Amino acid sequence: MFLWFLLGIVMPLTPLSAEMVQWRGYEIHYTTFNSLLIPQEVAKAHNIVRSKLRIVTNISVLKEGEPSNAKVIGTNTNLLSQLFTMSFDEVTEKNAIYYLSNQLIDERDTLRFTIQITPNGQSEALELKFMRQY
Repeated sequence: MFLWFLLGIVMPLTPLSAEMVQWRGYEIHYTTFNSLLIPQEVAKAHNIVRSKLRIVTNISVLKEGEPSNAKVIGTNTNLLSQLFTMSFDEVTEKNAIYYLSNQLIDERDTLRFTIQITPNGQSEALELKFMRQY
């Protein structure tokens, strides 16, 4: 529950606030933010490495306003065309499910994300593409 509260505070404070897409009756919310925005005790509880050179990508899937499980995989590519595989961990709380990926970034970089999200019960994945500058 504390992570849900934290993400509710962090997302509006970040210059890269949460975005949302609708797909086949699902709401897919996504954002990225610097890992230092997460308090040490929360990061430790969820195995998130905090550093000024690390970001967290957060994906959540809702169906009719309720959290939904999904398979989430993805990659990102930097300005040098280096491809990085993202590993997402599922964090389940009483009223929320988050898929978090913690990754290293260069100090000033632009990342292109490609994330496949397959909600449970769906055979097809949403391919989510977005870009962020850090």
